Amino acid sequence: MIAVTPPPATTSERLLVASRLFGPLSVARDEVITMPDGMLGFAGERRWIMLPAAPDGVFWLQNIDDSGLVFLLVDPFQFFPGYVVDLPDLPEPAPGASVAVLSIVTLPREKGGETTANLQAPVVIEYPARQARQIVLPDPAYHTRHPIDLRKKLA
Repeated sequence: MIAVTPPPATTSERLLVASRLFGPLSVARDEVITMPDGMLGFAGERRWIMLPAAPDGVFWLQNIDDSGLVFLLVDPFQFFPGYVVDLPDLPEPAPGASVAVLSIVTLPREKGGETTANLQAPVVIEYPARQARQIVLPDPAYHTRHPIDLRKKLA
């Protein structure tokens, strides 16, 4: 089952997270997402929080330990009809668990540049364990820079 919206935290114990993009954030400790292997290019960064953006299916993934490390994520199934992710090497989720598959978005550096989504290496999050990993899909149809029009979603 694909469930993109993270379930609410279950405790009131709070954690202060510094973010260059959002300022100081107070989040429930239960909202922390752990990536035991880190992300590609950021192997040492293992603790994250996911913040919903204004439209459904769009999120910010903020690193807890590096205030400047934040990624924009989208639900790729909303933007790319026919996108298929096979998760054969992941352990079977526990009963009642759900899995979210999200793609990292690269925003253009200059006005008028192209926004792209990485369909080759999605981030897979298992709830309620809040464990995640970035996987690399072997399908040659998917690469790291698929053009995406976020304006359609934001309009």
